[in-house]
Amino acid sequence: MFRWDDCLEGHMLLGFIFSSLSFVCLLLTTFSAPLIKTIYFLSISYSLNSDLSAKFGTFGYCVTQEGGQGGGGSGCSSAKVGYTQPASVGDGDELIEWLIKTGILFGIALLFMFFAIITLILSLLRVGKFMWNPIYFRTSALLGTLLAILAETFALVVWVHARHVFDDVWEAKYGAALWTGLVGTICAALAAAIGGPAYQGRLMYRAHREVPYSL
Repeated sequence: MFRWDDCLEGHMLLGFIFSSLSFVCLLLTTFSAPLIKTIYFLSISYSLNSDLSAKFGTFGYCVTQEGGQGGGGSGCSSAKVGYTQPASVGDGDELIEWLIKTGILFGIALLFMFFAIITLILSLLRVGKFMWNPIYFRTSALLGTLLAILAETFALVVWVHARHVFDDVWEAKYGAALWTGLVGTICAALAAAIGGPAYQGRLMYRAHREVPYSL
């Protein structure tokens, strides 16, 4: 049975807010370039020709050529897990392919945060007494947090590595996806820490139901 009062409790409200914010941020991060061209982890531009740049996302990249002969243009790679650096950027082999593949961890973290939101809604709907157990929500949120931390760490490693391997001719800059991923990770951690159904102390800590307790 749905209970509106439960929605107004602080831990339920915070859990829904933080898990929803995390879901949105991780969604934008996961579907970054080439799917959402304005969101990317890494931007590499040719310092001698500022019109040439490449933006790298989770599942691919977009290369932009403005002006110059032919009037310029842009093109994006097909979306896939793991991709190779375009030959027109640097020597074509500066970025480490297995590090790029770790971007899929953002997608897996997104999936766990979706499960967290679903379990939170089911607990409000009281779909069976077992759904009020906080372990379902917090386990999903915690796994999403851990995967998001790993994904964000690898994304930072890719950016730092690019800053070191590209010489003065090429310039590497970070993009908005690093920030959206970081915000999504923090919100997931807050949801796991302080959100979701309350722990039932009378069920978890009493040796016997007839024994009095105090929390």
